[in-house]
Amino acid sequence: MLSVVVVVLLFLFILLGMDIAYAIGVAALAFIALSQLAPRPINPVLFVQELTAGVDSFALLAIPMFIFAGELMTKSGVTRRLINFAASLVAHRPGGLANVGITGNLFMAGISGSSIADAAATGTVLIPEMKRRGYSASYAAGVISAAACMAPIIPPSIMFILLASIANLSVGELFVAGIIPGIVMFVALILTSGFIARRRGLPVEPKMPGREKWLAFRAGILPLGAPVMIVMTKVLGIATPTESAALVVVYTLFLGFFVYRALSPADFMTAAVNAAMTTAVVMMTVATSQIFGSLAVLAGLGRLISDFLLSISSNPYVILLIVNVGLIILGTVMEPLPLMLILSPILFPLLGGMGVDPIHLGLVMVLNLVLGGVTPPVGLNLFVMARVAKIGVMDVFMGGWPYYLVLFGVLMLLTYVPQITLFLPTLLLR
Repeated sequence: MLSVVVVVLLFLFILLGMDIAYAIGVAALAFIALSQLAPRPINPVLFVQELTAGVDSFALLAIPMFIFAGELMTKSGVTRRLINFAASLVAHRPGGLANVGITGNLFMAGISGSSIADAAATGTVLIPEMKRRGYSASYAAGVISAAACMAPIIPPSIMFILLASIANLSVGELFVAGIIPGIVMFVALILTSGFIARRRGLPVEPKMPGREKWLAFRAGILPLGAPVMIVMTKVLGIATPTESAALVVVYTLFLGFFVYRALSPADFMTAAVNAAMTTAVVMMTVATSQIFGSLAVLAGLGRLISDFLLSISSNPYVILLIVNVGLIILGTVMEPLPLMLILSPILFPLLGGMGVDPIHLGLVMVLNLVLGGVTPPVGLNLFVMARVAKIGVMDVFMGGWPYYLVLFGVLMLLTYVPQITLFLPTLLLR
């Protein structure tokens, strides 16, 4: 009963607009306070211990590095260069600028690792241009929001780093496991874009002349060395993901200061401050979510959920379907990080005992939570795109629903064909 009260308090705080880190922390404190009235009270010292333990992980050191690299790339004008490169490849094909948005997000995914950052960066550049070319604001925002869902799947992924720390998984294996699923998502979105363009008669761009295409390629190819560096250093055993994150920062600084010469000392300081602030928010949420997850285990919430799922079926395919639906629903009202921290200690032992590979489950969980970000009523990705396009949240959803539907189909494919996810990790790292 006590655990139910605390979960209700958590959702109440979130719905009232309290910052997620504080909502989780206050709910955890409420749990500890109420437990003092129970026969076996929880020692309040546990709060401080778990708060510290939540961020005491070497793998988490990669997060500020990747965030910093993403900020430096933005300050160096990389977004515009990548979009121009994408335009040289796909703008003249059916789908036009929608193709550019999808391909640009694929490129950005290999740099930032954040769907929100990718959606904001590419949307700010492309949505006004798409509106001028005759695309509706709803459709433009919808396709960008769907394309940004590739970011947490393609390395480097901040969500993979967090999940690896929580569930004691290999960051490198998760990174490599996301490559083929990310490509599957990209192909599915591009095919959908072409189909919609033909049905609606959407415009295409003129084919770029050879010299312009070469200039766009030369300007856009160097930033794509960052994800290649991350994957290759892990596959070759040269560096850990945390060390490769530091290498990416050095590589980004080299591009910004010496190649593009677009990064000033003032830009460097601004990027550092922005990265520090973002990292502080992430780490605060990690710390408080660690407490809540530990208390959920102490309260027997994991056992209750496991018993409930097993009472429905002992078939892992059925359980995966229930988990998919549940995660998408929860992802509409909660941020991915606390959900991972609360549910991972429950789902990984349960499904691992049924023979589900933890790397496969990790990718399915992350994709579920990402899709929750484009699902009303509280999809954060939708809110970001609504603000960029200056339209309503439901307008974004209505513009992008064909793409979201396709991504849900990809989710089902990856859930029930684990070989797509596990092929590269098995080939290269096991």
